Amino acid sequence: MQKERSESILEEIEKRKVVLIPRWHFLVKRFGFWLLAVLSVLTGSLAMVTAFYVFFDNDFIEDHDYINLFLTQKPVIADIISSIPYLWLIALMLFILVAFFGFRHTKKGYRYSAARVIAASLSASLLLSAGLNMVDIGGYIHRYLIENVHVYNKLIYANEHRWTNSDKGLLGGKVIQLDIRNHVLVVRDFEKGIWRVDISETELHPKTVLAPGKYLKITGVKTGKRSFHALSIQGWEKKYHKRSIPSQKILPAERHQDEKVL
Repeated sequence: MQKERSESILEEIEKRKVVLIPRWHFLVKRFGFWLLAVLSVLTGSLAMVTAFYVFFDNDFIEDHDYINLFLTQKPVIADIISSIPYLWLIALMLFILVAFFGFRHTKKGYRYSAARVIAASLSASLLLSAGLNMVDIGGYIHRYLIENVHVYNKLIYANEHRWTNSDKGLLGGKVIQLDIRNHVLVVRDFEKGIWRVDISETELHPKTVLAPGKYLKITGVKTGKRSFHALSIQGWEKKYHKRSIPSQKILPAERHQDEKVL
C-alpha cells in the first residue's frame, strides 16, 4: 500500500515536471523581506525627520518679530495648515506599509497583528528620526531638494516659500558675493533669482554672519526688478534652536573691514 502510494507520488512529480527548490532560495527570500522591512523603517525615519524640520523651521512657531508680517499674508490657522508637510507624512505612511509587508513575509511575521507591526515600525522610525535630528539630517535633505528638485517646491509649503516674497519685504536666500566696501550683498533666492541687496542701513542681528555660502532672512524694500534695500538681516538657523536676542545696529563695513568677495 505504502509502495503504491510512493510510486503514484513519483509519477505525479514526473508528470508535472516538478523541480526541487534549493534551500538557499528560501534563505535569500527571507533575507530579502527582512532587508525590505529594515530599509523601509530607515527611509521612514528620514521622511519623519524631514517632516519635523519642515514644520518646525517655520517662523510662526517662535519668531514673534515677524509674525505680524506673516499674518498680513494669510490667517495664522491657514498658514499652519498649509505648512503641514503632507508630502513627507504620506511618504512616511508608504514606507511603514512597505515595512509591514516585508516583515509579514518573514518566517515568523505572520504571528503578529497588523496594528502591532505598524506600531513597532512607527516607533522605530521615531527613535531613529530623533537621533538623525540631532545632526540636522532633515535640514540637509530639505535644503538639497529645495535647491535641486524643482517639482519639490510645488509639492510643499516651507519657510523658504514664506521668505520668497520680495513685494512684501521678505527676501531669503544664499549669499553669493559680499562687497563690504560698497555695502552690497549678492543673494540667490530659492527660485534661483539673483538679487543685489543694499546693506548700507541694515540692522544685523547678533551672531549673524555675512559670508558667501550663508543663508539669510532679509526684510526691507524692493527697489527694482532684482534689487532690494535691506532693513534687517538674520541667519537662517532653526527657530526652535534660536534664543531671543534683541537686534542692534551694526555697520557691516566696520564689522567686516577685510572681507570682500569678487
